[in-house]
Amino acid sequence: MSNTSPIIHRINQYISDNGLLHSDSRVLVALSGGADSVFLLRLLLAGGYTVHAAHCNFRLRGDESMRDEQFVRQLCNGLSVPLHVTTFDTTSYARTNGQSIEMAARELRYNYFEQLLTTLGLDCIAVAHHRDDNIETVILNAVRGTGIKGLSGIQPRNGHIVRPLLCVSRHEIEECLAGMGQGFVTDSTNLATLYSRNKVRLEVMPLLRNINTGADDNLATTIENLHEARKMYDAAIDYYAAQCTVTDSQSASLRINRERLAGCPSPIALLHHLLSPCGFNRTQLTDMLREGRVGTVFASATHRVVTGRTDIVVAPIHADLSTEPIPIEQCKDIEMEIIDSRHLSISHDSNYAYIDRAKVHGPIIVRRPQQGDRFHPYGMKGSKLISDFLTDLKLNRIEKEEQLLVCDDRDILWVVGRRSSELHKVTDKTVDVIVLTADNNGTT
Repeated sequence: MSNTSPIIHRINQYISDNGLLHSDSRVLVALSGGADSVFLLRLLLAGGYTVHAAHCNFRLRGDESMRDEQFVRQLCNGLSVPLHVTTFDTTSYARTNGQSIEMAARELRYNYFEQLLTTLGLDCIAVAHHRDDNIETVILNAVRGTGIKGLSGIQPRNGHIVRPLLCVSRHEIEECLAGMGQGFVTDSTNLATLYSRNKVRLEVMPLLRNINTGADDNLATTIENLHEARKMYDAAIDYYAAQCTVTDSQSASLRINRERLAGCPSPIALLHHLLSPCGFNRTQLTDMLREGRVGTVFASATHRVVTGRTDIVVAPIHADLSTEPIPIEQCKDIEMEIIDSRHLSISHDSNYAYIDRAKVHGPIIVRRPQQGDRFHPYGMKGSKLISDFLTDLKLNRIEKEEQLLVCDDRDILWVVGRRSSELHKVTDKTVDVIVLTADNNGTT
């Protein structure tokens, strides 16, 4: 393979421009045996990189799957390339995990590659996505509904994964292989219009070429333009996100200032960037921005959002939101120890509470607030509803629901991270002190 070839020169320039590989890079090539991956393997070998190859047999195409495995074994043996092969029961994996065959194969493949990367001490995983794959991906994203990220196509690098061939077409790859007399195998399912991607390649693209003979080149240029535009977009999004949000590292909640959000060039774009990864859809995001939506709660599978007057608060949904009590010894967020009062050193940090042991009745438990809970706050006469106490602290609905309480059989001993009980305070008559320490300011 000659490095003087215009195509090879273009690929090498693309690798350099995107910082995909260095001269001493150790690369794992995802080798299916098809034209694209075979070309990638030969390209990287000719470039002088240290190369290993990995092949996955998904047992989905019977004899054809075995043919592919045999081909890559012979290819790597002839090229003296270390080859790593694994076999998956993809159908069973997909059924067990409730996934499509395509998604199951993808997950199995990349998990295997990542394991090899670590085991072999390699630098990156090279996959053979090319320009046509990129165009097909963007078309599919567009018809499903997407934003600038989906329209900017497959990225040259994603973590450990690099894609050196995005600048060349399938036709150019096959021409190069023919020129060097290098064979490859063909997956028969690539010709079946059962799959959406095949429909785009076999039916949609020919129609677009009838409209404009330069459709492939023009779409590739559009994707590149959007890829560059996305860099500016991402920089602007990061800037406005920093202006509008505050993260509580203890409770893992995110506060979005409504006034600053409204002052952004596109509040919906920023909200989409912040919340779509949490599973919120466009309709929910639009509703969050509406006037008067104060106290409204939105939920996804993993997160909840509550809209306040000044903030939109986002918090993960915890599996242990139950109000059922648990013994304090089982609460991972609170530690308890008993100390002789003569050896007590008091901290004024709100994550510590000091309780007179003699004033405690029955076992100590931890639970969430319940309707009607009352509390005798330290330093105050009389009692107060927990709901009112937390409202006075300007906690939102999510924070109130997630607040932890330490209780005995009769009373609330500590609103964790907020205030301990006046009825159980340490005095000069106290002998033993229960010292409570919270890890997460009273929320989990």
